[in-house]
Amino acid sequence: MQTKIKSGIAILAVSMMVFFSAQVLSEANVPFVKETVKTLKLAHGLPVDSPYDKGAHRFAELVEIYTQGEIKVKIYPGGQLGTEENVAKDVQLGIVDLGLVAINNSSTWYKPLDIFMMPFIFRDREHANAVIEGPVGRELFDNYREASGMDIVSVFEWGDRAIFNNKKAINHPDDLKGIKIRVPKNMVMIDTYNAFGANATSIDWGELYSALQQGVADGLEGPPQGMIDMKFNDFLEYYSYINIFYGTAVILMNDRTLQKFSTGNQVAINRAGREAGVYQRWLSTVSHLSGLSNLEELGVTVNVVSDRQAFVDRAKPVWDKYRDIIGEEWFDKVAKAN
Repeated sequence: MQTKIKSGIAILAVSMMVFFSAQVLSEANVPFVKETVKTLKLAHGLPVDSPYDKGAHRFAELVEIYTQGEIKVKIYPGGQLGTEENVAKDVQLGIVDLGLVAINNSSTWYKPLDIFMMPFIFRDREHANAVIEGPVGRELFDNYREASGMDIVSVFEWGDRAIFNNKKAINHPDDLKGIKIRVPKNMVMIDTYNAFGANATSIDWGELYSALQQGVADGLEGPPQGMIDMKFNDFLEYYSYINIFYGTAVILMNDRTLQKFSTGNQVAINRAGREAGVYQRWLSTVSHLSGLSNLEELGVTVNVVSDRQAFVDRAKPVWDKYRDIIGEEWFDKVAKAN
């Protein structure tokens, strides 16, 4: 009997200790761990585990770290919240907090942003990074915020976009004659492929898979791993690496939404965006190198065009046209960036 009483007292003591410990912990002000006051929605159109998606999750992770848990980001991949064009508009309206969209779907509000979409505009990735991270990028993005009401908080990449089609290998612009190539709803890209001799057709990304299956388009252009992620290799046979466009994407955030946060959290979000962008662009580069080999392993015929001069020559009228639309000064600033 005495043993039972002692056992009961011991259990009661342990229970009281657990209760008071829990109470103390719940009331403790633990440094660097804050109560979450806002969960932001970030939408993008690519599959889970794609370079886009991995970069978005890195951004979410860093936002939580740098705001000490006060702000979190929830990712909505695969076009769950709409097409890229609609997501960009919803971010501007404040309906969606953050949208990761290709830069060609972001330039509607500020045409100089199309400088990123000019064919052969970048010498290499180092040149592209010098523009993105340097004074040219900062000036472009500041101007974009004033024109659109949206902040570009991060820059991702699609990578080196090449031609994927079900007709034949492309080695010269003449090989594109009569081929229906899907391009985004961006006039620079439409004009470029038409200049090569293709029939450029603009189809929304979310409708592209069925359009290719049904023959509405014969092919499209994009990076190798992106083509695998979307399973276009199921019915497209030829991948011709020409590197006409260096595709970029941006995380857009409504400026009014950003300004509601404390200065410290605004800095944290922008820091997270920059670091996530550096990570994602590196990840995309790695996936590009492996993607070419992966396409071949999947039975796709891959050819690399080493002499691009014929394509460069055909693109000259496009450059002439957009020097006036975009502004000659942006061509000069990008060329001088290093």
